[in-house]
Amino acid sequence: MALIAPSGQWLNVNRSLCASLGYSEEELLTKSFADVAHPEDASATLAQVEKLLDGQIRSYQVEQRFIHKLGHHVWMLLSISPVADAQGNPGHLVFQFQDITDRKMEEQRLIHNVFHDALTGLPNRALFMDRLRLAIERSRRRKDQVFALLFLDLDGFKGINDSMGHIIGDQLLIEVSRRLSACLRTTDTIARLAGDEFTILLEDLSDEREALQIVERLQKELQRPCKLGTRDILVTASIGITTSNVGYERAEDMLRDADMAMYRAKSSGKACYQVFDKERYGPQLDVANLGRDLEKAVERQELLLNYQPIVSLETGTLYGFEALVRWRHPQLGLILPADFIPIAEQTGSIINIGNWVLREACVQLKRWQERFPLHSSLAVTVNLSSKQFMHRDLVDQVIGTLQDTRLNPRSLKLEITESVVMENIGTATILLQQLRALGIELAVDDFGTGYSSLSYLHRLPLNSLKIDKSFVKGMVDKRDHAEIVKTILTLARSLGIRVVAEGVETLEQLVELRRLKCDAGQGFLFSKPVDVKTVDALLAVKSQWQATIASLDSYGSYLESPLELVSQGISSPSARRTLLRAV
Repeated sequence: MALIAPSGQWLNVNRSLCASLGYSEEELLTKSFADVAHPEDASATLAQVEKLLDGQIRSYQVEQRFIHKLGHHVWMLLSISPVADAQGNPGHLVFQFQDITDRKMEEQRLIHNVFHDALTGLPNRALFMDRLRLAIERSRRRKDQVFALLFLDLDGFKGINDSMGHIIGDQLLIEVSRRLSACLRTTDTIARLAGDEFTILLEDLSDEREALQIVERLQKELQRPCKLGTRDILVTASIGITTSNVGYERAEDMLRDADMAMYRAKSSGKACYQVFDKERYGPQLDVANLGRDLEKAVERQELLLNYQPIVSLETGTLYGFEALVRWRHPQLGLILPADFIPIAEQTGSIINIGNWVLREACVQLKRWQERFPLHSSLAVTVNLSSKQFMHRDLVDQVIGTLQDTRLNPRSLKLEITESVVMENIGTATILLQQLRALGIELAVDDFGTGYSSLSYLHRLPLNSLKIDKSFVKGMVDKRDHAEIVKTILTLARSLGIRVVAEGVETLEQLVELRRLKCDAGQGFLFSKPVDVKTVDALLAVKSQWQATIASLDSYGSYLESPLELVSQGISSPSARRTLLRAV
């Protein structure tokens, strides 16, 4: 604590403050507040001090940095209150300091681990995709803003890794990342996505030719042998390129096309590059016609729902299902959400489609609960699109659906992506609170693919979050992915939020997720998204996955128990195949 004059001069300080800043009491009393406060933080605090002295505010609290006598930074939680004199005027100020340096350093470490590759220290997919989205937004505002995306894959890396070992492979990736970074400008971003895949965002380009010049410089740099220990290793790269001239609306589409161009380069003989050509790379879906057809899809009963089980990773019991919409087009056949949901968002038909999905999922879950009393606690998860989430009638629509279907609100879980929340955090928080007040569970989907929501996560009334499947897929053999999953689980536990892992496909992933005490999972290891009839068959067996989960603790019945359940309880061949995936 300290007593400070309006001028900023220290009048009285206690021993704890002296110890935190490294000064003796005599030394500190000769200084002012501005002398020990960090220059970048001091002005904002002094402006608030003026408001305190003028009586505009009663107190002030802030986290800010101070300069230790030895020169390093000390983070403090600072609380300031005025002390009135005999006439009632604020004559002095009481400063209370709490040293939060350790907490700040841990926060920075966690954030860095979540958004950077553990091996190379480069940004990872989550951070890269966020910067790519920002570049697309800037290009919309400024049509002269040209940028390019490079997707780079090392040629023959798997052979080097297998023949020389993972240690040499890791050293090679570190050296490659160093060389690539040295060739780029300060405005560029390089990231390691996974394995030997790198992406590079080139911003502030004059034209496409400048991007090609940088690509040629990168390839020339990689042609020099990498000296690792006593070995000289030659490595080349295939590079796919796409530019903002194509007019992308979504970062995912731009990354997909750059990936496609990279594979064209690799198939052309490797050690070369290919620029994505929209006309050359095959016909695209007719967006205009699909948009018109979508407007009538609900009326024509062309939409259907598949359901993917969500399973407890501790006991194997069934938590519920995620409802996934499909479109059976009369001419084009089955169309997956990735192809028609963006079109529905653009045309506005997503509201009608979203309302149909919500009602259909609630009706079907109510039927299952009544038909299978042992599964009366099952829940159904429904994804809300960005436009549906921000629609003015959302809360009323949810209330009406629950009343009409007589479904317990606790049986409904609504999912939104973290990017949707961050588009308007204030409005989103209010909407989530209104939905939560109904008794509905709320979840954030694709967690880890964007970083803005970390600082707001504790403010949102969430019950659970889903780890994006890209991290689950690589967590067994990629240290950075495993670290991200571990960090997310630690963060969620500290906030009392359950975690569901998406894309669980292998037994190794299941074992690792159980070791990290992840709450639940969904993925092909348990079941692919299936139709209503297959779910009926699955629910007819009370504990279809419990034997598989239990076998991880007791290996004796690992094969026998699931097979016995299949042979005795399920007659449908499709359901039997679904259940066998657990084995």
